[in-house]
Amino acid sequence: MIRHLVFFILAVLFSIQAVASEHRPLNVMFLNPGHPSNNPTGHFWPNVNYFMQEAADDLDINLTTIYANRNHILMKSFATDVIAQKPDFAVLVNEKGVAINLVEEITKHKIQVFMLLNDLSDEELSSLSAEQRQYYAGSLTPNNFDAGFSLAEQLHDSLVANKTTHGKVNVLALHGDTTSPASVARAEGLNSFLSSHPEVRLIDNTVANWSKQHAYEKVKGILKHQKVDIIWAANDAMACGATSAVASYNLLPAVRIGGINWDDDIPEGRLAVSVGGHVTLGAYAMVMIKELSEGKRQPERIEHSIFQHSNIKSYQAFKSALQQKRFNQCNFADFLNDSNTKRTFSIDNLICE
Repeated sequence: MIRHLVFFILAVLFSIQAVASEHRPLNVMFLNPGHPSNNPTGHFWPNVNYFMQEAADDLDINLTTIYANRNHILMKSFATDVIAQKPDFAVLVNEKGVAINLVEEITKHKIQVFMLLNDLSDEELSSLSAEQRQYYAGSLTPNNFDAGFSLAEQLHDSLVANKTTHGKVNVLALHGDTTSPASVARAEGLNSFLSSHPEVRLIDNTVANWSKQHAYEKVKGILKHQKVDIIWAANDAMACGATSAVASYNLLPAVRIGGINWDDDIPEGRLAVSVGGHVTLGAYAMVMIKELSEGKRQPERIEHSIFQHSNIKSYQAFKSALQQKRFNQCNFADFLNDSNTKRTFSIDNLICE
């Protein structure tokens, strides 16, 4: 009798353990290349984490984030932290080309790696061993080429709409860096626009390290000896720095200035246009990782057409919801492929009023 009772208790305990294991939260670690709060490069990276956390809460994912504070040298040491914590998935961003070293180290320890916003290059991916590639879980990136092209197009249209142009249009470009895939692709988009508009000429190309202060200093110096009609900036922080420099010469609003990111702290009318929406993609990455963990999705490299310009109707509603942190009203589980209320991941579908 006692023996049967012992077996019964063990069977019950095993069942409880199995159920508990089945419902164990998925552990995901995000190596955020930015800052955790307000900083000279804008609100983009804190907001990326905000969307990821909102989605993680809805999807029963335990999300841990560590920040590099824009220090790519510090990023290289993060593999040690990931290996020590051994999450189910590590989410990495290929900022300044440092991710390949992290991927090599992390995948050696059989930890799945998912690339967000900046993927590995084809060459970097092919450099991994066959075993390491088994732990490359795919990537989610926006079309940064389109973002660069759209920003240039919107700024040109804004210039034409606000004054009569005569002869050449002078463009100053502010880049974040020269190595991050997003920065390179945005520059390629700008160059494509310029090649199709011979009346628009690039008078200066400079790197401002994604920084508002660096952009302010560089633009102020350039304006001393150059006439500028358009300032194209690869993020909103640099665009805002450029605006301050232009304002110091009393050249607003004649000079049209725009950036990328949809930062939520830009005063109304500060920029002629901002291109954004990709700040939300961390949330969609959580959806994809949830499906990957359950065998409902295969690893793939997805380029999502999320970018919109700030002249669209839904922009103000999105910006207001982000400022007030109202995206907890969304149920990010609705974006799962097997959801009964399956929705496409888009800006319009994220505005859950």
